[in-house]
Amino acid sequence: MNRRHLSLLIKPAAGLCNIRCAYCFYRDLGDLSNLSGLSGLSGARADKIMSRETADILIGRALESGAGDITFAFQGGEPTLAGLDFFTHFTSRVNQRNTKKLRMNYAIQTNGIAVDRDFADFFRANKFLVGLSLDGTKETHDFLRTDANGGGTFAKILKCAELLSKAGVDFNILTVVTAQVAKHIEKIYNFYKKRGFFYLQFITCLDPLEQREPGFYSLTPELYERFLIKLFDLWHADLAAGHYTSVRFFDNLVRAAAGGPCEQCGLSADGSCPGQFVIEADGSVYPCDFYCLPQWRMGNIAAASFEELNSSANMLKFRAASELNSPKCAECEMFRLCRGGCRRDREPSAHNRAGENKFCAALYNFLRHAEPALTKISRMYRS
Repeated sequence: MNRRHLSLLIKPAAGLCNIRCAYCFYRDLGDLSNLSGLSGLSGARADKIMSRETADILIGRALESGAGDITFAFQGGEPTLAGLDFFTHFTSRVNQRNTKKLRMNYAIQTNGIAVDRDFADFFRANKFLVGLSLDGTKETHDFLRTDANGGGTFAKILKCAELLSKAGVDFNILTVVTAQVAKHIEKIYNFYKKRGFFYLQFITCLDPLEQREPGFYSLTPELYERFLIKLFDLWHADLAAGHYTSVRFFDNLVRAAAGGPCEQCGLSADGSCPGQFVIEADGSVYPCDFYCLPQWRMGNIAAASFEELNSSANMLKFRAASELNSPKCAECEMFRLCRGGCRRDREPSAHNRAGENKFCAALYNFLRHAEPALTKISRMYRS
């Protein structure tokens, strides 16, 4: 845990969600079956929302951690299902208790369905950075991101983006790279430019941990390689023409090429994973959003400080299990850029054995292609 900065990933509505993404790898089907439409939660699932008491304990633990600045990032499921009153209470309590005037940062990842003008005004007033989930064009988005009745959600997301823009809210677009997205990335990239979306994140689609055979939406290494090369070439051509679009992965690769630290998870200099603090609605804490599983539970904020959680047995076990011990990586000329990738991609699948990154070949071939341009850009970055 960095004493100067504390980053918390909070799931105030647990795994509850108001849409039905086909690729969602950790949704609780019991929770989903108890949602009522798109507008809110059934009474039976209200217990999945973080209580004010738990929120207050979390805030107190964060402020007592000794960190100089704190990031509260909200995710789900769909975090807005906790309700605007929850977030209003949360920020108000932070303001009341932050007597040392520590720097506070807020972020939220949302599908945008429940975001109305009141939410947008709140985000602007409290300087939230919003991540808006959008999987490309109408065809690629609606193919997998549907509402409870099987209808597409694309139009609702664009409406949310317009609302956020008009309200003056800083937001970026987060796209899950499925097979469908990978095949159509040029069309998607150009669509994003046309819509004025210039802050982009692309994350690989994950199959469930227990799933060994790929689904119809699964991202294969071959598709991922073609996706990365095409997207990079489009991005680099725009950059060379004086038109910058922020693609988080590429921005981090420029930092890596310059010999600097990367902020993106999965790009630590030695390929290890330090773990993080993921707080579920009941206060349980886990070392990674991909591993919110009983065997990785580190404790509860009601009973342990972040210092104690940071040195807990399961955090230490997670770090040990996440260490990169690959002779292939040690000898690889692209490791200084790749850095081993995310531990989650080393889980066994149809494409790899345990401990091997299933996207190893894809990343190697992409980086061989991109390295000359990254090196050139990094020299500009250093100057």
